[in-house]
Amino acid sequence: MQKVANSNVRQNALHLLLDMFPLEDPDATKEVKDTLLNKQFFLLERLFIDDCPDVRVIAVEGSCRVLHLFWEIIPSSIITKIITKIIDDMSCDTSCEVRVSTLHGIIYLLGNPQAHEILKVLLPRLGHLFLDCSLSVRMAITDLLLVLKNLRSFQFNKVVSFDVLLTSLANDQPPVAQKITRLLIPSYCPSNVTCEEACNLCVTLIKRSPMAGARFFEFALSEGASLKVQMELVRVIIHLALSPNDLNADQVEGLLLAASNLCHHLISEDSCKAALKDLFSGGKLKSLFSVAANGRAQTSVLSIASFVSPDNVASLLEECVGLIINCSGLAENEERQAEVRSAHKLVLDCGWFDDMFLALTNILQKVASRCCVKFGIEMPKQLLPSVKQKKSKFSVKICQKRKYVRGRKSDCARTSNFEEDYAIAAAVAWQIKDLLAAVDTRNAVLKSQLLQLAFSALKVISEVSIEQCVKCEYLDASPLLAYMSLALHMTLKNTGLTSTEKNGHRKNNGSDTSSSKVELDQVLEHVIECTEKLFGSNLADESGRLHSKSMLDDEKMTRKSKQKRRESQSETNSTQNKISGTVKMVATLLRFIVDAITTKAVSHSQQRCLRFTSAYMQYIISTLREHFHDKMQLREKDLKEIFICLKSCLTYATKLLNLVLSNSSDLSLAATEASNLANDLLDLIASTESYLGSGYATQLFTAVKPWLPDLVLALGSGHIQTKSPSGRDYSCPSGHAKHPSWVIILGKVENFELRKFNQVEEDEESESILYVFSVFKKLMDLVVQLLKGNLKILDAVGAIFLAGSVAGLELEDYGFVLAMVRFVCVKLLSHDDGEWKQLEVMLGYLQLLYPEIERDVKDPRISEDGRQKLEGARALLEPIWMTYVNDSAVK
Repeated sequence: MQKVANSNVRQNALHLLLDMFPLEDPDATKEVKDTLLNKQFFLLERLFIDDCPDVRVIAVEGSCRVLHLFWEIIPSSIITKIITKIIDDMSCDTSCEVRVSTLHGIIYLLGNPQAHEILKVLLPRLGHLFLDCSLSVRMAITDLLLVLKNLRSFQFNKVVSFDVLLTSLANDQPPVAQKITRLLIPSYCPSNVTCEEACNLCVTLIKRSPMAGARFFEFALSEGASLKVQMELVRVIIHLALSPNDLNADQVEGLLLAASNLCHHLISEDSCKAALKDLFSGGKLKSLFSVAANGRAQTSVLSIASFVSPDNVASLLEECVGLIINCSGLAENEERQAEVRSAHKLVLDCGWFDDMFLALTNILQKVASRCCVKFGIEMPKQLLPSVKQKKSKFSVKICQKRKYVRGRKSDCARTSNFEEDYAIAAAVAWQIKDLLAAVDTRNAVLKSQLLQLAFSALKVISEVSIEQCVKCEYLDASPLLAYMSLALHMTLKNTGLTSTEKNGHRKNNGSDTSSSKVELDQVLEHVIECTEKLFGSNLADESGRLHSKSMLDDEKMTRKSKQKRRESQSETNSTQNKISGTVKMVATLLRFIVDAITTKAVSHSQQRCLRFTSAYMQYIISTLREHFHDKMQLREKDLKEIFICLKSCLTYATKLLNLVLSNSSDLSLAATEASNLANDLLDLIASTESYLGSGYATQLFTAVKPWLPDLVLALGSGHIQTKSPSGRDYSCPSGHAKHPSWVIILGKVENFELRKFNQVEEDEESESILYVFSVFKKLMDLVVQLLKGNLKILDAVGAIFLAGSVAGLELEDYGFVLAMVRFVCVKLLSHDDGEWKQLEVMLGYLQLLYPEIERDVKDPRISEDGRQKLEGARALLEPIWMTYVNDSAVK
C-alpha cells in the first residue's frame, strides 16, 4: 500500500485498513495472529512518514483510534512505540494539519483510562506546541489542556507552564485567549469562595502579569465569571489604581485596562449601569487619567469614560485636547492611534465635536497659509483670514496645550518651526481620514459648516506634500489621503451614493449629480497633475520602452561585473528620497483612484487615470534600467522598501483595469489606454527580471497573478473593439520598429527553445535566457492557458504577436519574426485547429505578413541565415494561409 504512487490510493487503502482493524485469521495460531498484527502496526508506522500530509493525518488519528479501542489486545511494547512516535515525531511534523491531528488523536486517546499512565509521562513533551506558529495548532493544544483540567490524574500546568499560559493569554489571538480564560476561571474566579477572596485572586493575577490579567477580564464574564464579583472587582481596581504605592507602572496599566474591559461588558447589564455611573462620579476619572503613565493606560480611562459616564467627564477635556493635538508621527504609531480614537469617541459622546473640528480646521488653515507663503502657492479665498473667525473653548484649550507642549511662554500665535507645524497638520489630516472611516464621526464631519474650509486647507497641504516629497523627508501621505477621502465622501453624500448600494443600483436623493461628479473629477485631475511632476508628465512621449538593440546590449553585461561597479560607486541619498517618495505617493493615489471608481463616483477621468498609471509604470522601468546601468544608485534595503509599495501599485493597476473594462459604458473610449497599461505592466515584470533578477520579479508575479485574466483582456481590448489589424503602434513614421520589452523577451525565449529543439550548439548568452527569464516564462505559460479558453480574446491578443512579426520584418530581425510565428502556430494554435476560421483579426494580420515573407525569401540581399529563418516562418504559416486565407480569396 505504501508503495503506490497515487496518494489517493494510499489514503483509501489506509481507510480500509483502519475500518477493518484488526485483520486476522480466526483459524490461525497465536504466533501467526501476532505476526499479522505486527505487520499492520508496521504499516501504520511507515505511513507516519508518507510524502502526502493527508495520509499522515489519517495515519496518526487512525492509530490513536485503534489504540483507544483495542488497548487490551495490543502488546505494551507496540503501544509504547506508537504513542512515543506520535508525540515525539508527529508533533514536530512540517505540516500543521499533521500537528493538529496529533493533538486531536491524543485527546481521543485520553478517553481510555488505561492510556493515562503512559500519557502522564509523555504529554509534557507536547508543551512546545503552545508556541506553535499555527493558530489551529495553538487552539488544539488549548483544547487538550481543557480536557486535562477535567481529569483528576492530570495537571495541565505540567504540560504547559503557568508563565507560558499567561504570556499567551496576553499576546495570542482572541480564540486562544478565550480558551485560556476558560482554563483559568476555576483558579481565579472560583464559584465556591467569597466575593472578597475572588477579588483578591483576580488582583493577584493582574499584579503577576498585568497584560494577561487585563486580557482575562475581556472574556471572564462570557466564560461564566460571577457578575457580582466582576462589579466588586471594578471598585477594588479603582481603589488600587488611585493609591498605587506598591504598584509599578505596568501594574497600574494592567489595572486600568482590566477595568476598561470589565466596564465594556458590565455596562450592557441593566443592573450595573447606575452603579458604574456612581462609581466614576466626581473627579475619579480625571484622577485615574493622572495616574495613567502611558498611552494605553490613558486610552483605557477614556474608554471607561465613554462607556459609563459621558455626562460627568468635563474634567477630561484638557486631556483629550492634549491627545488630539500632541500627536506628531501619528500615522506610524498604533498605540497613539488608539488613544486618539478614544478621545474622538469621548468628544463625540459629550457633544464637543463641532468645537474639536473647528480647532483641527484652524490648525490646517494655519499650516496651509504657511505652505502658500513658503512654496509660492496662490492662496485660496477660503483660507484668507476672516475678521469673524470663530473661536471656541476647545480652541483656547488647544492654544494653552500647544504652549505647554512646546515649552514656550509666549503667545500661541508666535511663529513656529514649519516642520513641526507640518507634522501636527499631518497628524490632524490622519485624524480626519480616520474620522471618515466610522459612520457616526463621518456624518459629523460631513455636516460641519467648516467642511469646505478644511477641504481647501487639505488641498494646499496635499499639493505641497506631493511636489516636495522628493526634497523633504518629513513630508508624508496623510494629507493626501485625507484630502482625497474627504473629496470622495463629499461626492457620495451629494449624489446620494452609499458604500452598499442595493441591487447594484445607485440611490439618488434628487440632487444634481453631474456637478458633484465634475468636482471629484477635478480633484482627481489636480492630484494627478501634481504627482506627474515627480516623474515628468512627458514621460509617455519619451517612453520607457526598450528597443531590441538596447535589450541585447543590456544583457551583454554580466551581473557579477555590474554588482562590483555598483558597490564601488557612492550612493546618493537624494536619489533614494526621490524614488521612495514618488512610489509612496503614487501608491496612495492609485488606491484612491480604485476606491473612487469602485464607488462609481468618477465619471470623466478613467482614461486619464489609465494614462497616468501607464506613465508611472514607464517611469519605474526607466528607473530600473538606470540602476542597472549604474546611472543611479539604489541600495538593496531601499529596493526592498520600494518593491513593497510597487507590489501595491501593481495590484491597484490591475484592479483599475478590471474596473474600467467592466464598468465602462463605451469600452472603445478606454480600450487603447487599457491596452497600453497592460503592455506596461508586462514590461515591468519582464524588465524587473532582466535588471534585478527572478527574486524581485517573483514578487510582482505573485501580485499580478490573481488579476491575470483582466490583464489579458486589457491586452487585447484594442483589437476586440476594432476587429481589424490595428491597435498599439509597433512601427514609427521613420520606419524603425519599436516593441514592448516583454514581446522582445518572449522572442528571445522562443528563439532559445527553437535552437534547443534543432539541437543547435548554444552560446553562453543563449544558455542563460531561460534561467534569467524563468518567471516571465511561467507568466507567459499562464497567459497561453487563459487565451485558449476564449477564442475572441485569443484572436485579439494573438494579433499582437503577428503585428510584432510585421514590425520585425521592417527591422530585418528575422529571428524575431520566426520566434513570434512559432509562438502563434505552435503554442497558441496549430493549422489543424478549426478555430482559425473564427480568428478575424489574426487572419487580417496574416494577409499582411505572409506575402511580405514570401517576397523577402526571394530577396537576394538577405543573408542565408536570414533566409532560413524566413523559410521556417513561411513553413509554419503556409498551411494556415492555404486553408483559411488563400482559399477564401479564390472563392
